[in-house]
Amino acid sequence: MSAMKDFLERMADKYPEIMDIRKFPTQDDIIDYLDMKGELTEPVDIDIPDFADGGRVKYQTGSEYNELQTTIARPAPFIESAGAGFLTALEPILRPGAAVKTDLFAPSVADQNKLQQQALQQAATSAGLGQLTFGGPEGTLSDVGTGTGISTFEPFLDEAQRLAGAVGPQGQVTSAGLTAARDPFMSPFQQQVIDATKASFEQQRAKDRQSFADAAFGANAFGGARQGVQEGVYDAETALGLANLEAQLLQQGFAQAEQGRLGAMANQQAMAAQVPQLETAEMTQLQQLGTGQQALQQAGLDAAATAAREKAYESQQRFGFFGQQLAPFSQGFGAQSAFTTTTQPPPNTLNTILGVGTMAGGLLGGLGSFMGGMG
Repeated sequence: MSAMKDFLERMADKYPEIMDIRKFPTQDDIIDYLDMKGELTEPVDIDIPDFADGGRVKYQTGSEYNELQTTIARPAPFIESAGAGFLTALEPILRPGAAVKTDLFAPSVADQNKLQQQALQQAATSAGLGQLTFGGPEGTLSDVGTGTGISTFEPFLDEAQRLAGAVGPQGQVTSAGLTAARDPFMSPFQQQVIDATKASFEQQRAKDRQSFADAAFGANAFGGARQGVQEGVYDAETALGLANLEAQLLQQGFAQAEQGRLGAMANQQAMAAQVPQLETAEMTQLQQLGTGQQALQQAGLDAAATAAREKAYESQQRFGFFGQQLAPFSQGFGAQSAFTTTTQPPPNTLNTILGVGTMAGGLLGGLGSFMGGMG
């Protein structure tokens, strides 16, 4: 039977239609067809000693034919019927025009939502940028409008630099800059305090001079040289004391103004650092809320794609299962017909194409095994 099998395989290359089990369910049918095609009227290389020399095996000798006996091993009728039905049902899904429409479950990305876009807008505004336009794919950024170019923390830094005495485009600290920054913190009543203090001091000095005159009058030395010397020394000492007192008042006012300037500068620096922190915290919260919403939307898209994919491949799954059940009864037919899809992660287009190719190759390979078992 191996020679007959080799012969049929060679004839299958020339007449592929003999592989159609629906047209040629038995080996006798195939031989009759080849005889009709004239393939058995000439000698054929089939080394079977029991064959006669005449008839269809070697030469046509006339009306008499030698008897040709063949033994055909066929599967059980219910297996043969199941295989034929299986191939008949399988043929439509293997046609080129019956490809799976993968666009129905192509991967997609959830759009950026309003919360995420608002977070980006706040970040842009804080950086001194203008209005953002979200016209890109999935609601992504497509354009940035012209803004002030000034970040929200910059005014605080500018004020801190001014309070530090920095002037000019280079931001150099100068004495003029320090004076200009300090003067607003000087007490507007400082001069009045100095004048009032000096007046009080002068009154006390006048009282002291009167006491010197009264003492000199009581000692019968009023208007004398001794009184003049005593008053001169007192005037010199009190004049120096008055100058020292005024200087102390001025120094005290200066120190208070300097302390106020430094305090204001520290406040501006703290604001320059705190404002971005507060803005970042708010933007982060918006972004987190938006990301959570986008994740829910993405999960919905993925679930819909998975459902569409399972629906698209339902028939392949069913045929693969049937082929596996048929394989043990058909000497391997259908053993490679298993077809599975995965749900995580979603398959890309290339994986889908390769999966369909593997399924078709397995089924056709099983068909070869089935036909081989009939030889």
